[in-house]
Amino acid sequence: MESSLSHLAAIAEFVADGARQAGLSEEEVFAVQMAADEACTNSIEHAYGGQEGEVRICCWAEGNEYVVRITDFGRPFDPDSVPIPDTKAPLTERNIGGLGLFFMRELVDQVDFASDPIQGNQVTLRKRRHAEF
Repeated sequence: MESSLSHLAAIAEFVADGARQAGLSEEEVFAVQMAADEACTNSIEHAYGGQEGEVRICCWAEGNEYVVRITDFGRPFDPDSVPIPDTKAPLTERNIGGLGLFFMRELVDQVDFASDPIQGNQVTLRKRRHAEF
């Protein structure tokens, strides 16, 4: 898919449809959908700097988990370069940025980053199904 913020609604629906088919509750669907939206937005805005590029989204069920992998071929991202935000600090004292990664980690059970010159930059989100299917 072309990297464009205008595609976020279609991506969200694609992720949600797969999550429902994998047996996630509506609360779990919403969480993985929001995390995927943030990961895709970061890819579009930061990896490509708003320029054209390709973003791939793959989703699948794996055991009791739903997995979403977002791949781009833009600038690599080092998650360790983003300081952990102090969410208890007053708003006027907080650094700008870094909350997206924080929220992704809060919304899903696991977030992994990988970067390879051939396979691209990958963000893998894993959300466990907690309800009985």
